[in-house]
Amino acid sequence: MNIMVLKTKLVKYIAGLALVLSMTACANTQNVSRSKVIETAPQATVLEKTAYKVQQVSVTVPDELTVSEANVFLPMSDIVWREDPMGNRKEQIQTILLNAIATGASRVEEGRPVTMEVRVNKFHALTEKTRYTVGGRHNISFDYVLRDAKTGVPVSDVQNIHEKFKAYGGAQAAAAMAHGETQKVRITQHIQNRVYLEMSGNTGS
Repeated sequence: MNIMVLKTKLVKYIAGLALVLSMTACANTQNVSRSKVIETAPQATVLEKTAYKVQQVSVTVPDELTVSEANVFLPMSDIVWREDPMGNRKEQIQTILLNAIATGASRVEEGRPVTMEVRVNKFHALTEKTRYTVGGRHNISFDYVLRDAKTGVPVSDVQNIHEKFKAYGGAQAAAAMAHGETQKVRITQHIQNRVYLEMSGNTGS
């Protein structure tokens, strides 16, 4: 009887230990992944819900991000962008995001002076095939860190913005483009608005 009880306790102990080790491994993997994006100082904290006046913005598009020119419904890549002429897609989306983020942040006129460093994770607009038929969703993701404008010390841990919103297709896309609502315009407006909410402390999260 005592042997059976001992075996049962041992099995439960091993199972519990395995669960703890599994959770620890997952946590370590996530921390390593985020630390590779933008390094922050140990004293960095969660972003406060207060206003930040951004004085400078930089946007980095990592070399390791993949780009697809395949005209399919959903290319398996990090960057999908077609509305500019054929060229360096990374430079094109860098320009789009830099303008959108800087404009959105500039709408906050008062707050703690900071600089903003941005690193892109994903930029998905529609391919021609999707744009002219069923439509879909824009999918834009980037991480950022704010630093005190004077000291350069991070004022928060790395933050993430992930915007997924409707992308027009078919007749709806044609109608939108007829009055100037291109993919670039829609993406720019969404990013501007989201960054403004982040910097003004009005995200509600």
